[in-house]
Amino acid sequence: MGRPLRVILENTTYHIFARFINYEKFLGGKTYKEIMYQIIQYTKKKHNFQLNAYEMLDDHYHFIIKTLKNGDISRIMHMINNRFAKAVNKILNRRGPVFNERYGSKVIDHAKNPIKYFLSLLWYMAYNSVRKGYVDNPRAYAYSSIKHYLQENYEGKVKITLHEIFLSLSDNFSERLEVLLAMEKEYKEVLSRSC
Repeated sequence: MGRPLRVILENTTYHIFARFINYEKFLGGKTYKEIMYQIIQYTKKKHNFQLNAYEMLDDHYHFIIKTLKNGDISRIMHMINNRFAKAVNKILNRRGPVFNERYGSKVIDHAKNPIKYFLSLLWYMAYNSVRKGYVDNPRAYAYSSIKHYLQENYEGKVKITLHEIFLSLSDNFSERLEVLLAMEKEYKEVLSRSC
């Protein structure tokens, strides 16, 4: 049985995730994360999409990407992953695959409750750094976009676009933040029950 066809739609929000082969830490260290940042910025100049959130861990990453008019998630991710793999192989003087398998993608807009899915996904991504033992609080992790959603007008290293789902919660930042923090509390309760 072949792989399922990827859903390719414009004006669509995707949760994208990819692991490195053999759990190699190809995003370990500041240099490789900076390279990924540069590749994302370069890709944004070539393809029509928004980066709405990211979490870069040593052995895998998560992105939330919204394709725009004529945006094609396959072309976007091919450029990002291909350029990153070439950079890693060149720096490490190695050959062969960098990624464990093709990247995973889920369409957030097709979820039963896209708002809840999106908000809980922000926390799932952010708490990866805690589960991995990098930090005790996801707000302290440098390679995450969660602070963009927690601090009004936050400017990090990578420019993201706050997603329309978050912006639609209220015209008031404090009220949006209140909803997001309530979702964090709910996420932490679920997390504590599963441990």
